[in-house]
Amino acid sequence: MENKVIKKLPEDVVIYMLLMFPVKSLLRLKCISKAWYALILTHTFIKLHLNRIITTEDELILFIRTFREEPEQLKSIASFFSCDDNKDLHILSPDLDVSDLTSTCDTIFNQLIGPCHGLIALTDSFIIIILNPSTRKYLVLPPSPFGCPKGYHRSVEGIGFGFDSIVNDYKVVRLSDVYWDPPSDYPGPREPKVDLYDLGIDSWRELDVEFPSIYYLPCSEMYYKEAVHWFIIKDTVVILCFDFSTEIFRTMEMPGTCTFLDGPRYGLAVLNERLALICYPDPMSSIDQTDDLIDIWMLEEYGASESWIKIYTVEPVPIPIESPLAIWKDHLLLLQTKSGFLISYDLNSGEVKEFNLNADLESLRVIVYKESLTTISRISEHGTQVQQF
Repeated sequence: MENKVIKKLPEDVVIYMLLMFPVKSLLRLKCISKAWYALILTHTFIKLHLNRIITTEDELILFIRTFREEPEQLKSIASFFSCDDNKDLHILSPDLDVSDLTSTCDTIFNQLIGPCHGLIALTDSFIIIILNPSTRKYLVLPPSPFGCPKGYHRSVEGIGFGFDSIVNDYKVVRLSDVYWDPPSDYPGPREPKVDLYDLGIDSWRELDVEFPSIYYLPCSEMYYKEAVHWFIIKDTVVILCFDFSTEIFRTMEMPGTCTFLDGPRYGLAVLNERLALICYPDPMSSIDQTDDLIDIWMLEEYGASESWIKIYTVEPVPIPIESPLAIWKDHLLLLQTKSGFLISYDLNSGEVKEFNLNADLESLRVIVYKESLTTISRISEHGTQVQQF
């Protein structure tokens, strides 16, 4: 009887009803109705569902926390949370051990990049994973075939993940510096290299473009407007952008009051659907931070450097801050303290809340995302297999 009712419903009515359900409920259709399950996996439905989700205020959080279990052994855990009106975190699913994603080198370089249509990139600079935390499917990218000659060293400076709307495909870009290893302690001349991975054809290629040295900071890689952003140092600190459609670099000036000589550090975030810049005190400074302010700027017109406006000045937080991590729900500034814990600062009320989440300094990574049905399964046609976690 139930199947007969399902079959009689017009498809547009079915689509309207199904668009109201969260991803977790929609995935249960696999055991209820093969026809409806096939419907939610179509490109049309996925796009409609994504467009609806974008207009909602429901945001989820993915944390990556890294701990040093042994002097040369790191352990990384991925945690997935939702939040209620009281700003309390609620576990969405069991923690995921992603220690295989953590290199054994002295430097902790776990990055979360995105989100892009609900997809997130995780990387330790060597291994790159694309995942959809809502469908719990992921893809481990094949390693780049572009190494370096014997006697040279390749240092990965930045990784970006995003969407190319012209070819309707996802891409990953990897920025590296190749150095000659001389007998002395100082590296030889720098040669920049750019590798690009096309998910649609499961293939890496090299780009014949150059880029300045990346000024790496926590919370410094941001995907926005089909471009990934980093900081670089010229005469002052500026923002470097890589456009996934044109595959061209460009730079963007920061507010005139933000200069490298002033001593602050910087982070990027999205606030009210605009690119935001967070200027915060250097945690390595010997100066007492309790008198330092955190300034948040917003770019009113993307690409127009003259349109930066300061929208928040955060009074000194009573807990020493290591770095900003993200802006959540457009008013909660997430930060890591010098003791390694996660706190939130309400930009409207000034309320500070500490969470029972901690990690090694500079290793806590946070990404705010919205659920989606975006699939990466078509990539498996080319050999790289999509897996479930």
